Amino acid sequence: MDYMSARQILKSLPSLEVKPGLARTKQLLDAIGHPEKSFPAVHVAGTNGKGSVVAMLGSVLGRAGYRVGRFTSPDLVDFRDRIAIDNKWISREELATIVEQLHSQLAGEDCPTLFEAMTAIAFEHFSRNKVDIAVVEAGLGGRFDATNVVAPILCILTNVGRDHLQVLGSSLLRIAWEKAGIGKAQVPFLVGRLPSDVEQVVIEECRRSEAVLIQLKEPEIERIAFDWEHVSYKIAKGDLPRRIDSPLLGGCQLENLRITLQGIELMRKGGFAIPNTAVARGLAEVQWPGRFEVMQRGPTIVLDGAHNLPGILALCEDVRRYVPDKKHRHLLFGVLADKEVVPICTTLFPSFETVTLTQSHSARAASVKDLAKLTSPLNSVVVESADVENGVSVACASLGEEDFLLIAGSITIIREARPCFLGGSV
Repeated sequence: MDYMSARQILKSLPSLEVKPGLARTKQLLDAIGHPEKSFPAVHVAGTNGKGSVVAMLGSVLGRAGYRVGRFTSPDLVDFRDRIAIDNKWISREELATIVEQLHSQLAGEDCPTLFEAMTAIAFEHFSRNKVDIAVVEAGLGGRFDATNVVAPILCILTNVGRDHLQVLGSSLLRIAWEKAGIGKAQVPFLVGRLPSDVEQVVIEECRRSEAVLIQLKEPEIERIAFDWEHVSYKIAKGDLPRRIDSPLLGGCQLENLRITLQGIELMRKGGFAIPNTAVARGLAEVQWPGRFEVMQRGPTIVLDGAHNLPGILALCEDVRRYVPDKKHRHLLFGVLADKEVVPICTTLFPSFETVTLTQSHSARAASVKDLAKLTSPLNSVVVESADVENGVSVACASLGEEDFLLIAGSITIIREARPCFLGGSV
């Protein structure tokens, strides 16, 4: 089977439908000898920040000399980028080989979803290539997510917020229950900052699963400098580097860094040799595209995949921090219709002088016309563009050298906008 044939098979699987439960994933893995049992994993769930924590941990572990598998979602640069070993995507040939191995399981009345199939492909890839450890991002929720079959040495819950409400429910307590379901007996479960009632749900779930609850400490981390290339942090705690430089610019990364550093300390206690040189170099070299990613300067153009209200609130703080003068701020925006569109727009738009509305090719995308009805009262200058590539051209056309353009709203917007900048300045 060649790569394009494999892609066609995967494309035929349900990609928008969510099928709760682990039965299909377990059936897939059973058919190929349960590769998920052949490597230890760090399993990371949360509403926001989980991908960044996965990227940071993976980079540090790689610098410490470990062979690291990484599974994230959705893809941003290439279909294969969600499955990587030592930052190298799964090859076209190996993906095709594994799809051929799974082919008989990828059909039938209750066929797996695309995400379930990709999870099985990732775990088989990691097993074949004998990774020392895998860092795995939960896709949606946690309890019934396809990734919740790994054998973790550490589980992490970054935070709990309102997202995927149609699937996880509109209550934060219900969402917390879903995400806390990744806990495993006798396995450390590191939990980020949570509201007290949400925290109580997680505590109760840890008791039920016999997971070892570890609440995030207050490491003395201070952001001491930032520019358009990196952020510097001062660390005044324990056996860690005293200074860390990171190319992840968003303010939310401070909290993600706290979680990552405590996760590293827990892994050290579990027997992993992670010297401070690996911590400093891994964090300085981490790559995580589409998260307050600077594509060019003069004018400054930034891509950010914030797509829920907590993420948008953090993004607004970053915009004000980096660009204090509103008259220089411009926005290119599109969002998926199943998000909390009104709160997102009313929170984000007033921070910008102009807004250009667009929509991605996703079947879930909110239409430009619908967005325009919501947003015209919020901004004096609102421009409509039918697709992302045109939206980039329109939004960039009137930018001066001192101006700032943020492209945001959903990962699908970022995925389609990013190639516009990779060939040079717009």
